Order: sequence, then C-alpha cells, then structure tokens
Amino acid sequence: MLTELVNLLTNGALDSDELDEIAEQISAAPSDPYYEWTGGDDTIAIACELVEELEEFAATSDKIDELHEQIQDMFDADFPDFPFGQANAPIDLLSYFDWLDAELAQREAGQGRYVAICLDSGADDRLSVFLVYAKDQERVLALAHGLGLRMYRPRDVYAKS
Repeated sequence: MLTELVNLLTNGALDSDELDEIAEQISAAPSDPYYEWTGGDDTIAIACELVEELEEFAATSDKIDELHEQIQDMFDADFPDFPFGQANAPIDLLSYFDWLDAELAQREAGQGRYVAICLDSGADDRLSVFLVYAKDQERVLALAHGLGLRMYRPRDVYAKS
C-alpha cells in the first residue's frame, strides 16, 4: 500500500528499488528514535517521514507564497507568479487552490493533467502539496486514508471553512 502511494505521489518517477527503499524508510519511521517527539503517534511519524523522503516531489511551507514558489519551481519558467499581491495579506486558501487548479489544467503531463493533493502531517503548521495525475487522485486519497494519513483535495477542506 505504501509503495503504491509513493509511486503515485512521485508520478512514477522512481524505479522499483527506489520505491521499495523509500517505502521501507517510511514504514520504519514510528520505531526511529528521531520521532520520539511524536509521543508514539505513528501516523505523525509516517507523515513526516513521507514528506522528508519525497521532499523533491512536494511543496511544503506554512506560508502560501513560499508554497507557491516551490510549486512554480516544479515547472518551466512560464508558470505564473503568486497571483494575490502582497503575500502577508490574508489569503483565502480556496481562492488560491481554485486558481492553481485552473493553472494546472492548462499543463498537460504525460498521463493527463495534474491536481493538487494536500498532506497535513499533524506535526506543525506546514502544509505539503503534491501534484499528482488527476486520474490517480482517488487512489492516492484511498491509500492515504487506509494508512491513516490526512491527505485531501483542497476544495474538500477549504470550501467548508
């Protein structure tokens, strides 16, 4: 289950040995002394290690403009700058993610378009965003939920806020 999730979050960019090694590392996180600070919450340890292991495939920040810069770096130079003026002004996350979804819809990937999937590790205020193939989003969410991870489509959470 974890290997499949990692494969989908990386859009198939890793070979089977890399996938197995990363999945093994993530699975071992709850018993890693580094994660003693989680107080035995295996889900937080797994989520944090997932973000750590897949940092090159995710944008992670507690500031939306910094998150956007990381997403922008995932694309060629033609990806638009942060769309909402001053970054320190209050920003409606739903508006940002709706805008991002429209931008992603214009960028076809090898297997279709991308969508944003968020991961809340439960450890801090940071948000991690993975860009996955739209065709894989339901499977990503099902696998994540099966592992107890808090992954979601932005609209599913921020439209209710």
